[in-house]
Parts: sequence; C-alpha cells; structure tokens
Amino acid sequence: MRKPSVDIALKILDEFPIEQAFYFYNDVGSPSGEFAKSLNEFINKIKVIEIGSLEFHMYRGDFEKWIMMLGDETLSQQIANLKLTKLKDETLRNRLLKILRLRYGSLRKIVKNEKN
Repeated sequence: MRKPSVDIALKILDEFPIEQAFYFYNDVGSPSGEFAKSLNEFINKIKVIEIGSLEFHMYRGDFEKWIMMLGDETLSQQIANLKLTKLKDETLRNRLLKILRLRYGSLRKIVKNEKN
C-alpha cells in the first residue's frame, strides 16, 4: 500500500457536501437520522450508532463504498477485509473503530508533516 500524497490525505480528511454525506439507516427504508460529512464525523458516529445500523451497513458494503468515494482505497479495502470476518456486536464496532482511528491518525500525520 502506497502512502497517499498530502493532497489526497487532505481530500480524504475534508468535510464533504451534505449530498455526499454518509446517511445511517437501521434497515432499508428506515433512516436513523444520523449522518456524517467527514471521516472524523463518521468515526464519532460509529462510536454511538446502534449496533443494528452498524451491522446493516457493514454487511451491505456501504461503509467501504462511502470510504472509496472519499478517495481512500486503502481504508476501503481494510473495511472490506473486516467484513469477511463476520464479526458482530461490540466486537465489530471495536475492530472497525480501531481500523478507522489508525487510518485517520496516519492521514493526519501526513498532513502535519507537510506543514512542518
């Protein structure tokens, strides 16, 4: 996996327009009312969203598709790989959060190093 450029890292970390936000659903046709316009907001929502919503999106491939839209092929693939483990409940949430936080931190570090 190639380290993303500063420009790509900035794009991934950016806040996206509301039309490109991730909208959380509990099931088909059942919106939760929660959404995220950035990777940081997404991480914060994953911490608290109902586990049913998390599992619903995880196993439909929604998370990896949205992350790909952000421009992060590496993180998208990591989430796709996590999906294959078929984890459930808080174990899934904790593993997903770990993956998201590690990637978020590495992207922030790329941006920070460029500024220094």
